[in-house]
Amino acid sequence: MAVWGSSFAVLRGLMGDSAASPLALVAVRMAMATGLLTGFLVLTPKGRAHLASLRGTLLLDGLVCGGLLGIGFLLQTEGLQRTTASRSGFLTGLLVVTVPLLEFALFRKRPPWPALLGVALAFTGLSTLSAPWADASQATLLGDWLTVGCAIVFAGHIIALGRLAPRHPVLPMLLLQLATVCALAAAFGPLVEAQHFATAQARLWLALLYLALFATLLAFGIQTWAQKILPPVRVALISSLEPVFAALWAALLIGERLSGRELFGGALIILGVAVGEAGAAWTRARV
Repeated sequence: MAVWGSSFAVLRGLMGDSAASPLALVAVRMAMATGLLTGFLVLTPKGRAHLASLRGTLLLDGLVCGGLLGIGFLLQTEGLQRTTASRSGFLTGLLVVTVPLLEFALFRKRPPWPALLGVALAFTGLSTLSAPWADASQATLLGDWLTVGCAIVFAGHIIALGRLAPRHPVLPMLLLQLATVCALAAAFGPLVEAQHFATAQARLWLALLYLALFATLLAFGIQTWAQKILPPVRVALISSLEPVFAALWAALLIGERLSGRELFGGALIILGVAVGEAGAAWTRARV
């Protein structure tokens, strides 16, 4: 979550410098991550076997998860250039509420009460921190709504990955998701924005390398592995820490500052995660 949180500030800084158009950044970032992972798989017999297995059910499941992840990235990236990094991080965190609602609507699956209490606290924190009712939020309204849309799609991705990831090895699923996001960003980028990319800027390439290695390969690899064993509601609850880290990194890297109200909201989010995780441990101990 700390690494994912840093990506908001890094991307917002690159957009502010006009180093590259937003979806071009996503396409190149995912292309780099896909290329690095493919190169790694080619080097070992097991990896080459994984590449040869990219067909049938694995291919379909990977494309479904990758499609949801890609649409979420498109909405998030377009929203990020119209709002602040800290607000984008916090609004993305609305998936903590959306995941249990979608699970109940689609599968009639009720989460345990400690998770619901944690979700309620985290949602209260998100509402307090983003304050959509405040006058100052009107300037970022379009970006905020795009980011809310991305939170809903990301919630769908968490649910789909929770059901499909246990069927397949981690690395092929990760590769298919990253390649699909890359293809979507490359296809839709020219349709929604004027494409540009400052290839001569060393700072741009260093930032993209960091995003590709840590905020993409490492972070999504861990998520894909974790969702083989953790239920979607717990993953969503832990993910609510991402906006807290987004705000901290935004303050450290690009000088965004949080008010007392926003800090209080962040504290409620952390409390919600702690309650949900402690409740899950208590439930396991009783069983």
